[in-house]
Amino acid sequence: MSCAPRSYLFVPGDAPDKMAKAAAGAADALILDLEDSVAPGRKDAALEAVCAFLAAARAQARPRLYVRLNGTDPDRALRELAALPLQSVAGLVWPKLSRVRELDPIAYGLDALEARDGLPKGSVGIVGIVTETAASLLNGADLGRGHPRLQGYTWGMEDLSADIGRAPLPGASDAGAALAEHARLFCLLVARAAGIDAIDAVDPDFRTPERLASETARGRDLGFSARMAIHPAQIAPIHQGLAPDAATLSWARRVMELAAAHPDLSAFQLDGRMVDRPHIRTAALILERSRVP
Repeated sequence: MSCAPRSYLFVPGDAPDKMAKAAAGAADALILDLEDSVAPGRKDAALEAVCAFLAAARAQARPRLYVRLNGTDPDRALRELAALPLQSVAGLVWPKLSRVRELDPIAYGLDALEARDGLPKGSVGIVGIVTETAASLLNGADLGRGHPRLQGYTWGMEDLSADIGRAPLPGASDAGAALAEHARLFCLLVARAAGIDAIDAVDPDFRTPERLASETARGRDLGFSARMAIHPAQIAPIHQGLAPDAATLSWARRVMELAAAHPDLSAFQLDGRMVDRPHIRTAALILERSRVP
C-alpha cells in the first residue's frame, strides 16, 4: 500500500501553466481548485482546463491529483464531477463539510462514475474541510463517525471567521489564535475518531519557511500527518516539519525491535521507562509516517 500524502498544494484550476509547474514540483499531492481561487466568471473555463490537465496526466503515482469542487452549489458540483476523467483523480476535496450525510449525493455519483470509467468502487476518496462553518464545530460526534469515501479531514479559518462575523485581520491576535487552536484540535480529534488522516491547514504566509517548519512540527507532535499549502515554496518546510527527528526514529525502531523479539510481553522496559501497547502503536505510526510517498 502506498503512503498517504504529506503535502497537498492548492493550484487554481483556471491556470494551466501553474498546474503544469506544480506537477513537476515536490508536492506529494495537488488540489486542482474549482472553488475559492477561481472567480465566478471563470468557473467553466477552470473546469475545462482541469479536465484537459487530468486527461493528459492519466493515472500517475506522484503527485496525486485531487479536485476541489464547488460544494456549496450541489448541482454544479455534480456537473463538475461528471465531467472529470476519474482515471487520473485520487480524490475530491469537499469544502464546508458540516455533516457526513452531505457527502451522500457525491458518493452516489462516484459509484456510478467509477463504473462508467471502469474503476473499482471506492477508487476515488474524499478529503473534507471541516471547521469552515460554526455548525460543523457543533457536530463533532457526527463527523467523527466518518464515511466510507473519506480519506481525511482538514480545517480552515477564513470561512469560519466570515461565518461567525469575525474579521480575519492580518497579524496574530489572542482571539484569533484561540479560535484557530480550537478549530485545529477539533479537526484532529474528529479525523482520528473517524480513523482517517488529520491534515493541517494552509498557512497564508509563504515567506517564513523556518517558522512554517516549526509550526508544522508542532502539528506533527499533536497528531497531524500532512499539511495543506498554497505556494510551492511551502512544500520543503512542510516535509521538514513532518519528518520525525533522528532521536524519535531511533526510539521507534528500538521499540519495534523489542516488540518483535518479545511478542508474548504486553509491556517491557526501554532506557528505564515502561513501554506498553500504546507506545508500540505510536512507534509503528512514526515509522510509517517516516516513509516518503
